[in-house]
Amino acid sequence: MDDDQQTFQTACAMCNGMCGLEITLEHGTIVGIGALKGSLSQGHLCPKGKAIAEIVHAPDRLRKPVRKTSDGQWQEISWDEALDIITAKLHDIKARFGAQAVAVHVGQTGVRKEFTPYLERFCNVFGTPNCSSSGSHCHVAKAMANVLTYGALPVPDYANSACIVLWGSDPVVSCPPLMKDINKALVSGAKLLVVDPRVTPLARKADIHLQLRPGTDGALALGILNVIIQEKLINQDFVNKWTIGFTELTELVKDYSPAKVEQITWVPADKLIDVARLIALSSSACVTSGLALELQTNGFQALRAIAILQAITGNLDVSGGALFVPLAKLASLVPENIAKSKELAIGQKEYPFFHDHTHRAQANLYAEAILTEKPYSIKGMIVAGSNPVLTWPNTEKVIEALCKLEFLVVMDHFMTETAKLADLVLPASTFLARTELWNGASIYGVQKLGLSPQVLKEEECLTDWNFWNQLAQKMGYQESFPWGSEEEALNFRLKPLGLSVESLKQYPEGYDYGSNKFKKYETTGFKTPSGKVEIYCKELEEQGCEALPVYVEPYTSPLSTAEMAKKYPLILTGARNVGYYHSRYRNIPSLRKLSPEPLVELHPDLAKELGVEDGEEVIVESWQKKGITLKVKITETIDSRVISIPHGWDEANVNFLTDDLALDPVTGFPAYRSLLARLTKKADCKCSSAL
Repeated sequence: MDDDQQTFQTACAMCNGMCGLEITLEHGTIVGIGALKGSLSQGHLCPKGKAIAEIVHAPDRLRKPVRKTSDGQWQEISWDEALDIITAKLHDIKARFGAQAVAVHVGQTGVRKEFTPYLERFCNVFGTPNCSSSGSHCHVAKAMANVLTYGALPVPDYANSACIVLWGSDPVVSCPPLMKDINKALVSGAKLLVVDPRVTPLARKADIHLQLRPGTDGALALGILNVIIQEKLINQDFVNKWTIGFTELTELVKDYSPAKVEQITWVPADKLIDVARLIALSSSACVTSGLALELQTNGFQALRAIAILQAITGNLDVSGGALFVPLAKLASLVPENIAKSKELAIGQKEYPFFHDHTHRAQANLYAEAILTEKPYSIKGMIVAGSNPVLTWPNTEKVIEALCKLEFLVVMDHFMTETAKLADLVLPASTFLARTELWNGASIYGVQKLGLSPQVLKEEECLTDWNFWNQLAQKMGYQESFPWGSEEEALNFRLKPLGLSVESLKQYPEGYDYGSNKFKKYETTGFKTPSGKVEIYCKELEEQGCEALPVYVEPYTSPLSTAEMAKKYPLILTGARNVGYYHSRYRNIPSLRKLSPEPLVELHPDLAKELGVEDGEEVIVESWQKKGITLKVKITETIDSRVISIPHGWDEANVNFLTDDLALDPVTGFPAYRSLLARLTKKADCKCSSAL
């Protein structure tokens, strides 16, 4: 190696995979990127990881704070000026309207969000309850469903499973490192079952693929439970000792025979029966639900039904099943002695369980609150690492709301569509410029805590921690933010474990903070009010929600809105692309080559019926009479009654078609994946609102 070169070991933070990296620098520039073979990701590196140098050194990276002038131009200012402006505006809004009139939203930029507790602490000290995150439409619904059912969110033990069920989950795209464990199990003879509206590569490889109608996962889960219960395939000992509400569940699923479920979901009854028997009769089974299940108006209860399926077949906290793996116990940064707002957070009244679980506002209600000023006015917002214009439902309304704010600050790597609307835009550092912790429990099921050290300096960009810390100092919150450096703050968090940043450096592959034991519930019980798996959840009942995992048709569907479906006969869903992460990285050349433009996917039969050809421009409209323009991709991987559009494209923003008021009644999550829509040749379209 050249004497001018340095190599660092770290973990990627561009998605949740935490892939191990070796980064080689020469004079502060990345000249080499390699996969770290001894890491949890076992030497895997996806296209995003391979493109790190392009992202870090991109010519369009934000490098200095800018403010919007009266004529709409951008003017460079110093960080000190930017912080002074924010401080003055926050104090002013608080004095005139109250602290609740300021909202703070954090997204997925640099996904391993070690800094998030600091901004939560800032919000509490400032006094606003309106701290929110991408958890308003990602991951949290799944966590809530599992926590309310059995007290924790388990991790699938793929490597040791005899039966792997990927339900709306496509790890090839969403978390590629997990494929090594899945393939290990398949080589050992495990069965692979895939539930997905699309024929994914894993669906082709599966022993059985259930290609269901988008939005009907809850009905399918109840149908599978029906077969398992009717055929007495449950783990009777576990059900007797460790569940509450099995009798009520038995009554509920009687109405979901395989034949009836076939009518609802399009899944053949014989295939449903085969899947139910395989799950129940395998020596072990793990059922993994993906993000897609959260993004429907019945998502929470569908996820509850799947959690119950895992439980009554005896696959909780056993080898090859769903493991309860504790997270490392770090010091809290939001202690009770920090004053909190007297006002309810936006969405707290409507979705109390969401707030109880996250202690955050439900961001999907922000636009409505800003525009109606109910329950109160929101006048200012700080958006960190998020792009609401492309990722929140009902884009037209989101833009109108953001433009109504008195003060909008956006902190990001690039000038996003949301940043263009801001008064101040701040340059964020990448994950390589900060020191932070990673935890292997939530993805890989191992009790390892590790350190991702700072690899390079980005002098003109602040790390997230530095931004919130410096803003706190400017605001006069020195007592609540006593740490002089990022390392001091991390040492405070590590203290309960007897660790420090310096001591963690001795464990490059992670510090083992515990060893896993099976069936821990036999000693401790489940972390629910009853200490058991709560099939019938009284907490839900007390809040006016369904105590059992009932199925309700999507907000709009061929069955729930049959008249509407005559005009909008197609069901719109979506999928991920391995080169992108939500709305990120489409400006990176190597990643853009993988997916150069937004496309609408449709089946050859539908294309023939509509008279459209591959590559032809069409208009897709939702029932709200909004439309977007895309090119056609004809594929047999999708049902002829379904079309698929990826989200995150500014050129064809699918969220112009979504509804911010079509939300899950428990979580407030939006219905991104089961909309009624129609597709028209561009030449024939009379839609005046097509974009």
